[in-house]
Amino acid sequence: MSQSSQQRVFMNRFVVKKKISSGAFGVVFLVFDKQTNQDAALKLEKEDNEEMRSLEREVEILKQLNDAEGTPKLIWYGNESEFNIMVIQLLGRDLAYYFRQQKKFSLKCTIQIAHDCVNILRNIHNKNVVHRDLKPENILMSKDNDGIYIVDFGISKIYSIQGEHMPFRSDKTFMGTPRYASLAAHLGHEISRKDDLESLFYVILYFLRGSLPWQNLPVSENERTKAVGDIKQNIDLNDLCINQPREFVEILQYLKSLNFLDQPNYQYILQLLNQIAENNQFLLDGIYDWTEGLMKSTKKFSSLESKKSYEFNKIKELSPGNLMKSSSKLSQQIIWTVNDQQHPQVAPSSQHHLLLPPDPNKKPGQRTDFRHLSNSSSNSNVGTFSSMKIKYLPSQIEIEKPTFLPNWNKTDRQQESQYQDLMDENNFEVPLNYKYKNFIQTQAFDHHYKKFNKFLETTN
Repeated sequence: MSQSSQQRVFMNRFVVKKKISSGAFGVVFLVFDKQTNQDAALKLEKEDNEEMRSLEREVEILKQLNDAEGTPKLIWYGNESEFNIMVIQLLGRDLAYYFRQQKKFSLKCTIQIAHDCVNILRNIHNKNVVHRDLKPENILMSKDNDGIYIVDFGISKIYSIQGEHMPFRSDKTFMGTPRYASLAAHLGHEISRKDDLESLFYVILYFLRGSLPWQNLPVSENERTKAVGDIKQNIDLNDLCINQPREFVEILQYLKSLNFLDQPNYQYILQLLNQIAENNQFLLDGIYDWTEGLMKSTKKFSSLESKKSYEFNKIKELSPGNLMKSSSKLSQQIIWTVNDQQHPQVAPSSQHHLLLPPDPNKKPGQRTDFRHLSNSSSNSNVGTFSSMKIKYLPSQIEIEKPTFLPNWNKTDRQQESQYQDLMDENNFEVPLNYKYKNFIQTQAFDHHYKKFNKFLETTN
């Protein structure tokens, strides 16, 4: 791009404000739509990048979804110069962002997320689409933090055309993200509706537990997918859902009982989620841990402003000039607040009779007409656009270095960096569940033993 990104205008309509993210997939910009006078997200990729051309697929999927509830609205698509362009509704931050802030979500918040996502997946599946890559980075809040969206349909697929379901296949390459992918994806099976839901509940358990048992595997990137799949295939669901509501085991058992062509019973899953809420005595009211924090912060801010306003007015009333004035001739007085001295607020004059004794006619417990007036803090601006594809920070927790890996003590920084990447991309991972540690150590030992034998063969 010859011009700076801040000055670039696409199709004489979308004015680039700033870059949100970039990567192998292309670039995402925050843009201003001159036609609607609203901000939007513009995704851009080069036309000649045949291997990464997911934008065309995503456009086709969004057209198929046709603004289904809980999916982003497609505003415009086309190409300019050597770029494919897609403009979609601007949303808020992804759940990975909030999880990095809080390390874990409360049960109430997590069940709210699960409930919302099951409904959205039902909407997506009813449009004959399977997502195939559910993960925290692909679950976003709305711009106003009042609802959840599922995004990124670059590897999604239309599973049914004119009522004919796609056929089952068992020769597929792996699709999705290893940590959250369904067992079928690891086995090379075609992904269907049940697999989206299985992935979702791995995400949900991740939010509740803080980690999953198949994280931190000291194996190569090529072996990671198989190693994760092996654990998913052999793990006891009671161990996976340990210290969590029993209903999670029931949901996963139900999903694993479904066949490729089966339509999931979404209502049954929602009923089990509602049962968790009822058993733990909370309401699914659309409030999340972070939005609850925003409301508490707003309430605290408003209370602080009220206190400042009252103290300012009290000082003003006790000043010599004001004490000399007769308030009996006034039915109302003007209060000037600290925060906004251009717009006075009006209150009953009795509020300012600070030196008068209590009204003897007031009954015990009866409210007086004294009120603390303050400016609203509801106009506070909170940045909510998504960082999209944001990279995790390096680990902040020192993980015990396994003794079974050879050459660990080498000072080569690149080797250590590669090992850290294998340990995990998250910045707050915990060591692997000890129940599966021996399993992984054996795999790692076998891997390096085979490499050592191969080395000996080449030297003989």
